[in-house]
This record gives sequence, C-alpha cells and structure tokens, in this order.
Amino acid sequence: MRFGTYNLFNLGQLASREEKERYDLLVQVIRGLDADVLAVQEIIGTDREEAVAVLRRLADDTGMSCEATRVSSTVPEPALGSSLHRFHVGLLWRPGFDPVPGTLWTCAGGVDFWHAMTTAVFDTGSGAAGRIRLGSYHADPFRPQQRLSEAYRVLSAFQDGLPGGIGADWNEISSDRRPTGAYFDPDTLPGQTHRKVRYQARFDPDNPSAPPVSDRSATTLLLQQPGGLVDTAAVADVPWLPTTGHWVDAQGRREGFGPRRIDTLRVTSDLAPAIRAHTTHGGPLGAKLADVVQRHVADGRGPISEKASAVIAEHMATHTLTAAERASDHMPVTTDLDLTAGATPAG
Repeated sequence: MRFGTYNLFNLGQLASREEKERYDLLVQVIRGLDADVLAVQEIIGTDREEAVAVLRRLADDTGMSCEATRVSSTVPEPALGSSLHRFHVGLLWRPGFDPVPGTLWTCAGGVDFWHAMTTAVFDTGSGAAGRIRLGSYHADPFRPQQRLSEAYRVLSAFQDGLPGGIGADWNEISSDRRPTGAYFDPDTLPGQTHRKVRYQARFDPDNPSAPPVSDRSATTLLLQQPGGLVDTAAVADVPWLPTTGHWVDAQGRREGFGPRRIDTLRVTSDLAPAIRAHTTHGGPLGAKLADVVQRHVADGRGPISEKASAVIAEHMATHTLTAAERASDHMPVTTDLDLTAGATPAG
C-alpha cells in the first residue's frame, strides 16, 4: 500500500482566480500520487463546518473518500481534526480502502494540540491481523516544548500495539539516523539570525551567545521504544531532499529557514521491515536545493536562505516548475509498504 502526506498551504474557500488555479494544481498532484491513504494538513476554515466543506470538496475532486464512523456511531463524518486556529488536518483514502467502522478518532486543537490530529484503522485485506492505524497531524510551529508535549499525545494513538503510521508537517527536523550513525537531517540552523530561529532552536543557558542548534526533542521522543515511530526516509536510507524552501510568495519573499525536510511519514517500528520506498514528489529544483544544504553545512558561512534564493532564481529563469512546486510551499511525500513483511499486532 502507499501512504502519503501533504501540507496543502492554506487551502480554504476559493475566493479568487489564483486560488482556483492553485487548487486545480493540488488536485492534479494528489491524483498523481496514487496514494491509498493520504494525510493532509492546512485545511483552512474559521470553524469546523467550513473546514469540513473544504475537505469534502477536495475528496470529491480527487476521487477519494473522507467519511468514516466513530466508535458506537453509525453516522459517517469527515475524518477531520479540528483546530481553534483555522488550520485543520484530514485523511483521504482510495474508495474501497475504507476505514474499519467505528475507528475514526480525533484530537482537537486547543485541547491536545495547537493544530490537530486524526486517525482511523484500515483493514489491509487479511482480517484483524492486517489492520493498521494511519493518521494525519500538524505540529506546533512556535514552541519546541509544546511540540514535545504533543509528541507524547501522538504516541498515545498507538499505545494499544496496533501497527501503523502518521503523516505530518512536524515543524521540526528528524532525530533519526542513517545506518552510518549520522543524522538523516543536517542542521542548517547555525548561522541563521532571523526572528523565527527562536521557534526552532535549542539554546544553551550557560552560553547564551553560542550559535543556536535545531531542537529535535519531539522527534527524539517519537523514536523511543517499544512502539516508537520511525522516519520512513531514514529507514529506506534514501538521498536527502527538502520538502520546503522552494516557495516564492506573492510578494516575492522566500522561506527564511531555507531548504528543510519537515514533512515526512513515521511508522511504528514493527512496520519498518515493510518499508519499500520513500519518495519526495518534487522536481529537479529539490536536488539543487539539497546541494545548497550540503554546501552550507560544509562551509557554514552566510544565511542559507540567500544561497537558496540565488539557486531558485536561476532555476526559475531557465526551467518550468513542476505542478507540485507551484501548488504548495510543501512537497508531498509517500512511502510504499509491503504489509506482508510487517509485524502483526499483539493480541
């Protein structure tokens, strides 16, 4: 099966021609992912009802489904995790690959999370032993300590031992390591001085003038065994590619953090043997930005955003951006799982 995640970049009501054109690109990209289940973030709505309308429209236009039932309920509802901050999350799935009745579960923003989380259990076709729990989550963008607190709650969705995974915008780089022992995600925060650094950094109180380093506390917790959640990219040991940093907004501004990889899929460690592929669905620009990161980490000089901006401008002058690069400020990511190779749940 193929599981994916995609931050849709402020997808709400389509009030302008530009928004409608970008929405058409999002639909095109999602159809091209060919995912069995897709976690989505940044469904925008002033309240739950408005966000529900956006998720249902997206499901209809992409040929996917989004309606499931909660425990002790026979009334289907959209698989939407609702937030007080206008940013909601959702799940979409291929028709026929539907959640087990009564397994929809949500954690709302403002109570458990800054944003939200939603999960459902899917039957992979081999009875109860083939059931897996899949979810969508969007981490706090501002507070490292809140991301750590939310990570405990994310893990709680898998405390019953059922295998599964979650797709998310983690708003934090990974603590997972390659087989060599090196971090999968390089730290590009040293040398950055913009205001948003404080939301991603870990500071040394005994040496306040020391260069900030990226906080990885939430992703470190997620790895704790038994029952930890591992990053499918690190398990597959694929080449590093950014999921953000390519975007230029309407005012010509680029991402201050430069290229980063904050969108990925995590699966319970017993599903690690089932991972067959991890794909960032970008284009040639992503490989160029990965080279920017590699060189920046090696020399450590100058703001990485300026280096990335030069590469983006050069690329855009001579190449056409892909639909995914034009549709959102985040790249979609998928992982392919061979569930016959994964573990079955205890009990």
